[in-house]
Order: sequence, then C-alpha cells, then structure tokens
Amino acid sequence: MTTSEYPSLVWHLKNTELLAELEPDELERLATVTSLRTYHAGEVIYRMDDPADALYLVCSGMVKICKLFPNGKEAILGVVGTQGSFGELLLRPGECRPTQAEALETTRLIALPQAELQRLISLRPELALKLVGMLADRLFEAQHWCATVSAYSAGERVASLLARLGRQFGVKHPQGTELNVKLNQEDLARMIGATRETVSHSLHKLRREGAIVRQRSPFILNLEALEAYVDASAR
Repeated sequence: MTTSEYPSLVWHLKNTELLAELEPDELERLATVTSLRTYHAGEVIYRMDDPADALYLVCSGMVKICKLFPNGKEAILGVVGTQGSFGELLLRPGECRPTQAEALETTRLIALPQAELQRLISLRPELALKLVGMLADRLFEAQHWCATVSAYSAGERVASLLARLGRQFGVKHPQGTELNVKLNQEDLARMIGATRETVSHSLHKLRREGAIVRQRSPFILNLEALEAYVDASAR
C-alpha cells in the first residue's frame, strides 16, 4: 500500500458522492486529516476484527468484501467499484470489522477517519441523510440477493449475478456488454454459494443459449438474455 501526496486529494474528495457538496474550505481542512491510498491486486485493506475506524471511498479500481470462516471457506459478499464506498456499516467507537476488504486490481481509496466523519455529520446534517441513503441502498441490495439465493437454482444465480454486475460495472461492446472484473469461476462460486464446477457448467449453458459470448474475464454478456433467462425461471 502506498499513500499519495496532498495536492490531488481535494479534487478526489470533491468527486465523491458523499462529499460533493462541501465548501472548498471544508474540503481543504478534510484533506489534512484524510489520506489517498493505493492498493495493489490481492492487497488486504482491512481484516476481520480490525478496528472499524474509517469509511473508505473508492476513487478508482475495485474491492471485494468477503467473510472468512474457521473451516477455511470464504464467502464473497460483494464488490465495490469507482465512486462506491465501504466500511461504513460499523463506525461506532470500539467496533470491529466483521468482514475483510481486498483490492481486486490496483485501487485508489480515500480513508475518512471515523472521528472526522462524525464531526462532519454534526456540522452538516445533510451528510447523515446521504449516508443513510447509501446504507439503505446497500441493505436493499443485500435483501434482494438473499431472496435470489433462496428462490433460484445455482445456474439462475450465476445469470442473475452476471446481469447485476454487468449493469453496475459493464461497458458497451460490439457484441454486448463487457464486464472486466477480476473474478474467476471460484470467486463467482463464493458469491452465489455454489461449487466452481457448478459455475463452470452454468457458464457453458448460458453461452449455448446466447446469454454469454465470452465466459471468462473480461466477460462479454448479453444482459437482456441473462435477465430473460432469470425471469423465465420465475414463471
């Protein structure tokens, strides 16, 4: 992990959803107590049981949030990309991280200390409303995914996951939508609660049906076909 110097930090702070409305002098002050950090692929940002002492804002790159279990298994709870945030669920004094955060690729993050976030909220109550909105979006997404896991087969969960990631992180491609995330089949399996073999079989099936053009990263997806595949199974 490396830390960037101050001059570019104000610009990065201004270009975050949470802090975009702050005045220039507030951003200048904030830049003196925050840091812009760079993490490389595979580098851990925080581990389970570390102090929950900062909110992280993603300037560029991608981070996976996961939970590790005593039996050695890992569940990937989600990925966070540019302009996203993470680490905000437990920001009370004395709390510890229930998850681990790891960079999937070279990633630049702003670390906003807990005490500074609390100070800002006390001065700017509208920031609290923004933060609540961000948490509400995260909760809705988690509830939706829990329902998907309960209601659909593993193959349908693969299709639903790829469609969601494609809508969130995909870019236009001559053959559909390109999803360039550093997730392999084992990672996808950890996200949907299945085996790698099941994911591999599901990807082959989706490709035969025209919902996937390329079945490894960078994926080439037909989002409409993926969503139609999931919708058809619900009927």
